[in-house]
Amino acid sequence: MKASSFLITLSLILPSLQALSDCPRVLGQQDDRRANAGCLIIRDQQVLLITHRWGGKLGVPGGTLERGELAQCTAYRETLEETGLQVVVGERVQVMKNGFHLYRCIPAESLPEGEPLLLPAQARLEVSDIGWYSLDELRQKDWRFAYQFDLFMAVARKAMQSSSDSAAGDATGGLQEK
Repeated sequence: MKASSFLITLSLILPSLQALSDCPRVLGQQDDRRANAGCLIIRDQQVLLITHRWGGKLGVPGGTLERGELAQCTAYRETLEETGLQVVVGERVQVMKNGFHLYRCIPAESLPEGEPLLLPAQARLEVSDIGWYSLDELRQKDWRFAYQFDLFMAVARKAMQSSSDSAAGDATGGLQEK
């Protein structure tokens, strides 16, 4: 193989390798799918959601995959960009109606209870607020993808039940980082 061909091939492969190395995933729950994705983060029977600057509607942290990126790594990167939180990405809990992959994620570090999350500077173009919401509160809010609201609620309820059943007192929600 010529040096130029090798460099071209390497330049095509490197983004995938970089995405893999920068993406903490739960041992045994690695996923090789490529798709738009986000994180379902639960703490104390509340979900972490962002408010989108344009439209003011709620949604999970997440977004569009970059070239060569795995869906779990998209969920990780988008969550970091939109919330400033580093997370460990676990199992895929749902593929939404628009093809968006939703993963169960946990913060890599414990979060102080009762303190608001600060909006990172890099998120301010897309996000106007970050917050914890009970599922009861969500019925009174505008959802970014309203046609997926009922499905999201069912997935979040199931994840909350699973978390409380399997990880009472375990801050990781039962997930172990690789």
